[in-house]
Amino acid sequence: MEPEAKSGQPASTGRRNHRIAVGLLLLLIIYGSLYPFAWNFTQPQDFIYRGPLGLVDVVENVILFLPLGWLLAWHYQGQGGQRDGFLAWLPIALIVAGILQWLQKYLPRTPALSDIVFNMLGFTAGWLAGMISASSLNRLSRRHLNLHSADRFALVMVVLWVVAELYPFIPTLDRSSVAYNVKSLWQQDPWQPRRMLLHMAVTVIGLGALAQLVRSVAAERLARPLAAIATLAIVAGKFVVIYQAPGLPVVLGIAAGAAVWRGIDGMEERLCWWALLAIASAAYLLHAIWPLQWNDEPTAMRWLPFASSLSGSIGSVVTTVAFECLCFGAIIRSAVRNGASSGGITAFVATLAFACEFAQRYLPGRTAEITSVVLALGMGWLFAALSPIHRLRRGNPDH
Repeated sequence: MEPEAKSGQPASTGRRNHRIAVGLLLLLIIYGSLYPFAWNFTQPQDFIYRGPLGLVDVVENVILFLPLGWLLAWHYQGQGGQRDGFLAWLPIALIVAGILQWLQKYLPRTPALSDIVFNMLGFTAGWLAGMISASSLNRLSRRHLNLHSADRFALVMVVLWVVAELYPFIPTLDRSSVAYNVKSLWQQDPWQPRRMLLHMAVTVIGLGALAQLVRSVAAERLARPLAAIATLAIVAGKFVVIYQAPGLPVVLGIAAGAAVWRGIDGMEERLCWWALLAIASAAYLLHAIWPLQWNDEPTAMRWLPFASSLSGSIGSVVTTVAFECLCFGAIIRSAVRNGASSGGITAFVATLAFACEFAQRYLPGRTAEITSVVLALGMGWLFAALSPIHRLRRGNPDH
């Protein structure tokens, strides 16, 4: 019999999932660096060795390699050999960054030495963050053994909830900015039903994930108090984090979501999962096919993932991506808990996402692209990778 990882999966499965995750991150790095793949080999650009630095460019280059460093450090913390792992992967990351910058000479990009430097800074920062977080979790696990059984997919969902609601997480000390957020309560139109319903759904999904995470470590008595604290923290964050201006509809939506979750949480478990499935599905459809006005002539569909994100400001689409991933994750998890197979429901959600994106060709102000399909498939794989095997067995919703 194969040894099992702490998640309840065989060690070989954990290693395979780790390799897949590293491969996916490398593909994302390559994709983001070489987009839009408009090659011009006849007139290469000059490589910039010294030049002005833009804050946005610096942040993007740091963030690009940060998840890779974090994931690798987390893996080596469990396997041992942190130092050897870092020394082995740093030159690999450097070579990848160097090749990608060199290839940008033939693309409508800006190949620069500074980008490589900040890529390596991001990789190193990610590695340090992975070491610190992994060692901290190990210490906590030794003191509180129940943390070994923590629902890692629920943790991912909680993080997505926070990203969807509070990105870019930068609190402001400027009283005028806080006042601007507060004034939005009476300056914005209070009747925005779509906005209110979306925030209500996000809150229900987020609180459900938080409660699942808390209960997975046998802390049932803390589930509802922590849910109340989290709700208040999200509402407070709407007034102290920059670029929020929530308005009354958002605050009411979050409050209504907390109330709805409290009612759902008291249901029998199977009914609870069905309710969450319905709410997540309705929220995604409301987001995807709005406005319900149809053009006679369809627009073109973009077949390259993240086309609109990479051609504009990445920050402007972070909340949208987090929202869609949150909905997809809730749909997949709820359906599996009610007896569906992980692969089957993932394929269904990806098909639904494609249908909605294809329909957006006829909706004014929408951009039809394949991104949502990729996100749905990614959340399906992530659920399968992070969930213990016994939770994925068809018809076994009560475990």
